[in-house]
Amino acid sequence: MARNNGMSILAVFLIVTLLGLNAYQWMTNSKLKSNLSDKRSDYLELEKANTELNFNYEAKLEELESLRGDNQELNSRIDAQKEDLAKQKRRISSLIWTEKELGKARTAMAELNTQANSYIAEINKLKAANASLTSANTQLQGQNEVLNQEVEVNQARISSLDSARTILVSQTEELNSENETLATKVDMAEAIKINVLEVKGLDERDNGEYKVKNKAKKLDVLRTCFTTETNLVTESGDQDFYVSYTAPSGQVLWVESLGGGSIRNKLTGEEVKYTTSGTIEYENDDLKACLDWRPNFQLAQGTYKVNVYNNGFPVGEGSFTLK
Repeated sequence: MARNNGMSILAVFLIVTLLGLNAYQWMTNSKLKSNLSDKRSDYLELEKANTELNFNYEAKLEELESLRGDNQELNSRIDAQKEDLAKQKRRISSLIWTEKELGKARTAMAELNTQANSYIAEINKLKAANASLTSANTQLQGQNEVLNQEVEVNQARISSLDSARTILVSQTEELNSENETLATKVDMAEAIKINVLEVKGLDERDNGEYKVKNKAKKLDVLRTCFTTETNLVTESGDQDFYVSYTAPSGQVLWVESLGGGSIRNKLTGEEVKYTTSGTIEYENDDLKACLDWRPNFQLAQGTYKVNVYNNGFPVGEGSFTLK
């Protein structure tokens, strides 16, 4: 009888254990199903956001593309805007699939949509402005034709010539601009170019002789020697050359008391400083000349740049190093 009771207790224990295991397995499966359901739900949300992104993006691209016309400037603007939207789309896709930041992605999608609408409005505005300008030009041409007819028919309508006078002023300004451009080209042609440019550091001895020295310490003279090209356009006579030394620090060596000054670079229109200058006699032939500069302070070590100007244009450049 006791044996039967023991077996009954063991059976009950086994049944309870199996029930517990079944309950645990059911809870585990339920949790896994719940997690799977949550992940599937999250994936569907991401897929939904990505679909919405692609739909809106393609729609905006199509709308921008529909604004393309014959105006190359506007077309280039549209291309730049499409490229910017593509960059934004790639960033949003990264937020969706890589960073799983759905909230940030939706905020960025709204910003992309706003930006696209702004681009579309901008292109429409520019197209309207171009159309208005075209219409105004057409209207102006018609008015000019009417005015010309009135001038031929009745000289009493002399006041109508104000429009023609405006056109004449514009043409005069264009002519002046062309003359200035031509003058600049002439000046450039007259500038004497340099073929060979060399800068030497010199140490002055007590007997007045010089020794070449490439060390910055106790340097007495910087001598720039150059060989010019033959320029048959330039008249014979005195020619001014301006030498500008730029230190390793990027500063132009400019001391007014040592001959420094400034000239206008006719090529750029900017004022440039020069370190020293000199006048040579030019005879429309290759010419070798040297210009000396005596600094009253110790120069720094490093590589220097040298630029030479003539007739307002840069005609030679080079570099040298002081140890």
